[in-house]
Amino acid sequence: MIVDETNRFRRSSAHIGQSHAAPWIDATTNEMYTFLATVMLMPHLKKNRIRDYWSTDHLIATPIFAELFTRDRFRALLSNLHFRDNQYQTPEASLYKIRPIIDELKKRFFCCLSPYKNLCIDETLALWKGRLHFKQYIPSKRNKFGIKLFVLCDCKTGFILDFIVYCGSKTELNYQKDLGVTGSIVTTLLERFLNKGHSLFVDNYYSSPALFEYLHRYKTGACGTVKKNRAGLPTFEEVEGPGGQVFYHTDNLLAFQWKDKHDVTMLSTLHEPIMVPTGKVHFVTKQEKLKPLCVKEYNENR
Repeated sequence: MIVDETNRFRRSSAHIGQSHAAPWIDATTNEMYTFLATVMLMPHLKKNRIRDYWSTDHLIATPIFAELFTRDRFRALLSNLHFRDNQYQTPEASLYKIRPIIDELKKRFFCCLSPYKNLCIDETLALWKGRLHFKQYIPSKRNKFGIKLFVLCDCKTGFILDFIVYCGSKTELNYQKDLGVTGSIVTTLLERFLNKGHSLFVDNYYSSPALFEYLHRYKTGACGTVKKNRAGLPTFEEVEGPGGQVFYHTDNLLAFQWKDKHDVTMLSTLHEPIMVPTGKVHFVTKQEKLKPLCVKEYNENR
């Protein structure tokens, strides 16, 4: 697919700004594998400019790149790299050019692993410094600019099962009004894993009583930190002193607040309000430290 579309794009644009370029030779599958491997190698040997990877200066020379490609051939492949025919692109399709790659990755992720019981959903940022209308800036991340992804993972192996690329208002979701955008992210990612007895662990960006009740109806347990002001939560009493706790129960839901260094508020359809040993001893009292079971299992699966 990548080879075919790259060759197609080069042939369709051969007359544009190529008067001084070397004659184009169609890319092959083996050459494209080598090209992609070279691109993956480059971040491990950071240099200021692409041409520096082919420098013969003995202070910065890395001969492996010249052994794989001439500089001009690499740049020709890079400038013509394509994944889809531009002819059918529509203005509203934010991911049109990489849609085949996304679909193929999702298919492979789904087929490669039958997940264990515990799953988790979180956001990640793929580094991107180019121009893009849905590029995100997150100051707390090491790579502050990038493309935000919502990712479903198997907790035991860390294997990615599915993902959603965030495109602002054009993000592709199976939107459910009762659950809002964050709840719809969860249900979209879990669509193929419902009614299979999985347990989901999420942070307070996603957790809500409405979402957890929805998942419970589809035989999927859920546990996560939760914001105190989420609709449907009770008003928690003030918790005094480290280790203090207060909880509320419905038939399916546990809302639990525990005092550690700060208040920790949890929501779960998986747990009872019990305390378990942490394996640590308090340095003053010499007594074994305890924490809620829901907090312990949440920390183990995030």
